Amino acid sequence: PDGAPVLRTPFGLIHMVRPFLLEHPEMRLARGPDDTADPGGRISTIRLIGDAPPSVTFEAGDLSIWTSPRNGNFTRYDGPVVLRESLEWRPGFPYEDRESRVVSLEALELPENANFFLVTCAANSDAGDMINTIGGIVELAAADGRVVPSSASRRRVDADALFEHTQALARLGMSRYLALPELADLLRDRERFLALCEGMFDFRTQSKEVSFGPGRELAIMRGKHRCVYGASHPVYPEVREDWLNHIRRCIDRGVDGVNIRIASHNFGGCRDPWAYGFNQPALARMAHPENTAEAAKINGEAFTTFLREARELLHAYGKEIGVQVYAQMFGHDERDPGRCPLPRNFDWNWEAWIRDIADYVELRGGFSMREANAREVADRVGLAAREAGIPFIYQGNRLATHFDGPHPSLAREMDWTREHPDITMYDLYETANFTRIDAHGEFEGSPEIADIARNHWWKRRNSHP
Repeated sequence: PDGAPVLRTPFGLIHMVRPFLLEHPEMRLARGPDDTADPGGRISTIRLIGDAPPSVTFEAGDLSIWTSPRNGNFTRYDGPVVLRESLEWRPGFPYEDRESRVVSLEALELPENANFFLVTCAANSDAGDMINTIGGIVELAAADGRVVPSSASRRRVDADALFEHTQALARLGMSRYLALPELADLLRDRERFLALCEGMFDFRTQSKEVSFGPGRELAIMRGKHRCVYGASHPVYPEVREDWLNHIRRCIDRGVDGVNIRIASHNFGGCRDPWAYGFNQPALARMAHPENTAEAAKINGEAFTTFLREARELLHAYGKEIGVQVYAQMFGHDERDPGRCPLPRNFDWNWEAWIRDIADYVELRGGFSMREANAREVADRVGLAAREAGIPFIYQGNRLATHFDGPHPSLAREMDWTREHPDITMYDLYETANFTRIDAHGEFEGSPEIADIARNHWWKRRNSHP
């Protein structure tokens, strides 16, 4: 209903949202103003693009097109289509000169209101697979030939799982939207809920490489994400004040301090992470609106300003401030941009944080690196912490912690971090991975991880002078 506490997006509703973002949607981390301009008009061409041997050829009967005005509930298109194949140069990654096979579905007379498209390939096709990144495998074009921004997805929403998850959130009272009386009947009617969600795709996720061919399908959304939906930008004083209010609530509850984590799940599935950070207050200060270095400087200064304000607030109450430094601040992993947990176009002034702001520093994200690279980053952060005279915490590899073993990677990591001259503490992360509630309702931790901690961290560390 109108006025419902939800964020409306092109691909669906986000109902787990804080009131501040509902009141100030313009303060979410935004793309540049011309980055996703849609020329308008009916879509008349769908192009599938990818690396493929010359033997990859499609027949008209191999492919089916489906359309919908919204995400899901697709209707089959039975109008005219001209299939044309060609070899064309397209940018790829890693960058090199190479031709891509382009399968063009042309002369389409798709519905005017179609904003979502689904292309499927028959399982018995002899076409073979086309391979590309999720951002490069498809292209939409209007009747005048202009390319229309689009987003692709291979991941269907599990409607049954979504229904169960939604019911659990409603029972726990965790969503104001789900508590609306208008939704009561829907939440009790599984069949109606599943019908509403039929054919939905998740357009938030990003895969580093996808394929299209026999037995596969590819969903396409007209347009790109104009913002990171759950992330606000500290260039706005109002955003920094909202974040400080979270810290005030922690202080009111008697905490000893607050650890500021930079990484966010809001960015873990973000498309085109390099495209965000161009909010209006930042653009107004930039000499060249598309210059990422200018944006990064302004955005980074805004975040550091927040940390200084947080330090002043916490110290006024005798509380400590911890700051997390993330491993990916030291380099971007271009193989899978959707896994980047940080907004790009920010200068992360981590040395100034350690020197001037933090009472202790924690390094997170070593699990995203090879061990040699994680050690190099630990050396750099550790040296800065040593010079600042503050403790240095190394956050452990969350991918190596499970209730049941074996845990050789965890033991090895504890060994080298224990011997590191600047690492003060090891953060065994994350608790949900290696604890559980047993059959008697009692809290239980992994016995093997407890032994590893005793033998690879505490026992040997306590033997040092």
